[in-house]
Amino acid sequence: MDSYFQTVLENSAVIVYSILFLLIFLENIIPFVPGDAVLIFSAYLSGRGVLLPSLAFGITITGSIVGYIFVFALSRHWGREYFENKKFSFLPIWRIDKIDRHFYRFGAWFLAIGRFIPGSRLLLALTAGFSNISYGRALAYTVSGILLWNGMIFNLGKIVGENWTMIKSVLSKYNTIVNGVIIVLVAGIIIWKTIKRSKKKEPVSGD
Repeated sequence: MDSYFQTVLENSAVIVYSILFLLIFLENIIPFVPGDAVLIFSAYLSGRGVLLPSLAFGITITGSIVGYIFVFALSRHWGREYFENKKFSFLPIWRIDKIDRHFYRFGAWFLAIGRFIPGSRLLLALTAGFSNISYGRALAYTVSGILLWNGMIFNLGKIVGENWTMIKSVLSKYNTIVNGVIIVLVAGIIIWKTIKRSKKKEPVSGD
């Protein structure tokens, strides 16, 4: 397999690196694009000497940053009212309010932490765009999260080499666990609020 990619790279290096950039870029816009898997595989190829490690890593970082800036800029241009009026199924008002509370609680650090939460990157970039956070501050914390996450995954892929599929499997389990925890927490909050409301409606019996 290495020789195949080496042959392709020798004849179409620009195309290979362009595809790598495009996939990482789209991962920040379309959640189901397997950006982390692409990151792992590019790290594996770098470790095998097929791709230039510094160039491949730089492209993944650039793709993530440009993808974030693209979504952030559109959101900043459209504003919060646009999303509230459109009532997108993936970004209902209650979710916007919830992310707003996280921004208020954790500050801009939530953007860095969010890079480690699967499925949250698009939502964070959108919410940050129409929030009061400054462009520079949002970019600084997001870039720090991108460097940490991409750097960790890229180095793991290089170290493991042939076992890149194992890392992909572990990462998939991590994503599943995190998503499961989020679902349980949301369900617990809904149940708790439902019970709390029902208790308030119960009539107070007199003696």
